[in-house]
Amino acid sequence: MALRNEKENVKVQKKIILDITPQTYVRATQNDRVFFRIPRDKLRPASLKRLERLEKYNNYKIALLALAKQNRFMLPEQGAEIVFYIPVSPSWKKHKKESMHMKLHRNKPDLSNMLKAFEDGLMAEDKGIAHYAGLAKIWVNEPVGRIEITITSPTLSSQDVLL
Repeated sequence: MALRNEKENVKVQKKIILDITPQTYVRATQNDRVFFRIPRDKLRPASLKRLERLEKYNNYKIALLALAKQNRFMLPEQGAEIVFYIPVSPSWKKHKKESMHMKLHRNKPDLSNMLKAFEDGLMAEDKGIAHYAGLAKIWVNEPVGRIEITITSPTLSSQDVLL
C-alpha cells in the first residue's frame, strides 16, 4: 500500500496534553470477577496482586476519561499523533535520569499495550479508528508522565490510498 504525498497538506489543528502517567493494558477475564467479591483479607498473595493490578488499571481508565472530558477531547477516527511520556524510575541515579530525559523508551511496557490502554480508557469501542499520524514513547525526568495528542488535518481519505 502506498500513500500520496500528504505532507504538503498537513496542518496542526490542536495539541492536547493529558497530565497522567501512561499505563499498559491489563487483560481481564471473566474469572477475574471473583477477586472483587472475596474480601481482601481472604485473598492469597497472588490473587491480591492481581486484584490490585486490575484496580489500578480501572482507576487509570477513569482518570484518563475524566481528564479527556475536562479538556473536551475526543479521540478522532484519524490523524492523531500520540506521544506517551514515561517518568524515569526514582531509584535511578541522577546522571542516568538526566541522560535518559527525552530519549526513546525501549523497555517494557510495549507501545501497542500502552495504546490499547489509552484507547480502552477513552472509547467503548475503538473499531472506528482508521489512522494514526504517529506513535511514540519517551522517557522524561519528571515525577509524573503525560500523554500528548496532536491532531493533524486534513486526514487520509479513500482517494489518498493507492492499492
